[in-house]
Amino acid sequence: MLYIIMVVVLQALITLTLLLSLIKNRESVLNMLLLYIGVVTLDMGYEYFIIQKFGYESVLYEIPGSLRVFKGLIFLYIATHLIHAKWRDKLKYLIVPLTLVVIHHAIALSAKMLGLSWADLAISSYKSYFVYYSYYWIACLVLCIYLLTRYRKNITHPAAGNFRYLVGYVLLGVLIFWAVYKLGWDTLIYQKIYSLLFLFQFGWILYVYILTYQHKLQEQQNISHSSAPKETYLYKDLSKIDFDSVQSAITSFYQESHDYLDEEFTLDQLSGYLKISKADLSITFNKHLHSNFHEYTNRNRIQHFKQILSEDPSASVTDLAFQCGFKSKSTFYKYFKKEFDCLPSQLVH
Repeated sequence: MLYIIMVVVLQALITLTLLLSLIKNRESVLNMLLLYIGVVTLDMGYEYFIIQKFGYESVLYEIPGSLRVFKGLIFLYIATHLIHAKWRDKLKYLIVPLTLVVIHHAIALSAKMLGLSWADLAISSYKSYFVYYSYYWIACLVLCIYLLTRYRKNITHPAAGNFRYLVGYVLLGVLIFWAVYKLGWDTLIYQKIYSLLFLFQFGWILYVYILTYQHKLQEQQNISHSSAPKETYLYKDLSKIDFDSVQSAITSFYQESHDYLDEEFTLDQLSGYLKISKADLSITFNKHLHSNFHEYTNRNRIQHFKQILSEDPSASVTDLAFQCGFKSKSTFYKYFKKEFDCLPSQLVH
């Protein structure tokens, strides 16, 4: 009994940690992918503990782990972030009902182990969630695939294509397992295979993590090069650059497109959109726009933030800052103060 109660308490603490991570990292694709790995691993660990301690047919194992309910939410966060959906931050309101499921699980297990009279009722009501869990999980995966396909032109993140394949892979596995269950076949064997298939997911996610990390290193190198244009001048005939056209193209892009609101937006991507070399762009930023790519982008993000805040003064400043492409609050406040010399709350009033 003590072991199960310890597991329940540990799961509650882990859930709290996961929620804090979810709230803090919901704008980071990489951290969200790692969070997904954590959720799946902990959920499988819970089941393994129950099997080893009480046997596969134990009534306790028949109570599904509760952490899995967060998988759909994590995938939706990633998908809506990749397509730059303005409503993506509304997903945070789903955290509350999903947390209640976890709390219900902890109470039901504790009641069962303590032999309380209402334990069976608590367990029965908890298990009723999972009559609909498969529909919820499949709906989340289908919605992710739809959004990633429907709005693929808005996607600039290097991991987006592979993420769509991952969602399709997970959906296929879920549908097969669901079909096996509905047909009354032996789900035990397939469940073991299904668990092993998670290894492919983990391997892919780690691969994407490494790939995107390399992409970030390349981005940092580009930023450092763009902040030191004098070296570029040595190898460039400036008389051949039509600065007016380049400046006009840059200005129009930031006025008409919202691609720069992606936190992973780079000078390489801007060069690809405008069909202008990075060297010409860097020189134009410094000689004619009196800035560099990084600063100019963040200044436009601040202006976009101001516009959204003026339309909805009650909106969360932090949430809007992340929506506008800032990776941290400190960077946001740094550029906001530089641009307006006041706090966002003072700007509204």
